[in-house]
Amino acid sequence: MFGGVFWVLLGMAAATYLTRAAGLFLISRVSPTPRVEAFLRHVPASILVAIVVPNLVQGGPAERAAAGVTALVAILTRNLIAALFAGVLAVVVLRGVI
Repeated sequence: MFGGVFWVLLGMAAATYLTRAAGLFLISRVSPTPRVEAFLRHVPASILVAIVVPNLVQGGPAERAAAGVTALVAILTRNLIAALFAGVLAVVVLRGVI
């Protein structure tokens, strides 16, 4: 049993490494067009939205309120780390209260 899990983990680690290395290799050989660069600049925000929105839809009032706290801290401080900490703290506290 352990041997099978080990090989699966090793295979996934290799697949992850190879996809990242291939991306770095390609981007060093090909100069992206302005359109591709604009697309790549929006990928992180798109991934974040894809992760957060389903949790907000399925979550309760504590999660929605914590998302509001996170957005407020992000707007006021312009500091992503502070916003993330505030959001995590808010959801932990609000789950205990609500």
